[in-house]
Amino acid sequence: MRAATPSGRKFIVADLSVCIGCKTCMAACLMRHDAPGDVAVPRLTLVTTRTISAPVGCHHCAEAPCVDACPTGCLFSDDDHVGVHPEKCIGCRNCVLACPYGAVEIVTEKLPPEPEPTPEEAAAADAAAKDDKTAKGSRARARAKKRKRTRSTVVKCDLCTGHSGGPACAKACPTDALRLIDAQYLERARQGKRKAAARATASFASMKLNASLDEGE
Repeated sequence: MRAATPSGRKFIVADLSVCIGCKTCMAACLMRHDAPGDVAVPRLTLVTTRTISAPVGCHHCAEAPCVDACPTGCLFSDDDHVGVHPEKCIGCRNCVLACPYGAVEIVTEKLPPEPEPTPEEAAAADAAAKDDKTAKGSRARARAKKRKRTRSTVVKCDLCTGHSGGPACAKACPTDALRLIDAQYLERARQGKRKAAARATASFASMKLNASLDEGE
């Protein structure tokens, strides 16, 4: 029987106690994705209320509901993260509805219209269709669709995969409020909680313990 191993997935979370709501993280994310072939939109959103200020982004869930909701396979999940195949997006927004963190967005861009057919091409198409009214109507609808072309793209955190220096948001944060959570971080957190739980049992000890033994840990 193979032993279970910690997940290699990573995600970004914010420490509310030091976040100042400056939106530097959003600006850094936008600049990172302001490149040809990408969408210049921040992948995390600052949420502020009377008591909290924190950016929220994708958690790259192991059982990602956005992936399950996607009908075309645009969103996929592997051992490391939840990724996107942009060319498969149809703009249905199922992923937006499914994400429990509100961390998925659909951006629809207008594309330049395709060039109109030359008179010779149009005449040839008309001749091929002859008097078929249905075919003529289909061609007219196709031409109208070409004149109003759009492209939809899923926008979500990609952990700056392929870029040196790691996630741009965490690197740019002036107060170090953003933390990259990985398997090692989670294991250290679990160990700290276990030690705290073990120390809490001191009140049930039959004899007084030497608390100084824990100093320096």
